[in-house]
Amino acid sequence: MWLFFSFSWLLGWWLAFDGVHQRLFGDYVRLNGQLGPWASLASAVGLDPQNLSWFFIALGCSLISASFGLYMGRSWGRSLGLATSAVALLYLGFGAPVALVCLILLLLKPTRAYVAGGK
Repeated sequence: MWLFFSFSWLLGWWLAFDGVHQRLFGDYVRLNGQLGPWASLASAVGLDPQNLSWFFIALGCSLISASFGLYMGRSWGRSLGLATSAVALLYLGFGAPVALVCLILLLLKPTRAYVAGGK
């Protein structure tokens, strides 16, 4: 469970930070002057990557919220974590492997037992 908190907070806060950075400064944090591979995916489906900042903020906050729900032993926390992590798989580059780890951790038997027991 603590591993999920770590990975969900890592990805969640990064997504929220990057989205807020775009809203405040007009651009995402760029590594080596480029956006991540997710931007190519967004462009390929007809989306302007610069218009995804609110989506990133919401996705990041959802992952953070899921960690609190899971900590409280609520089934909605696990459900929200599964859904949000699945969507975050589209954040190619840094986000996809972290989201995959979150999904795997949420699907493990001890996590399901923790939620089923209400903590």
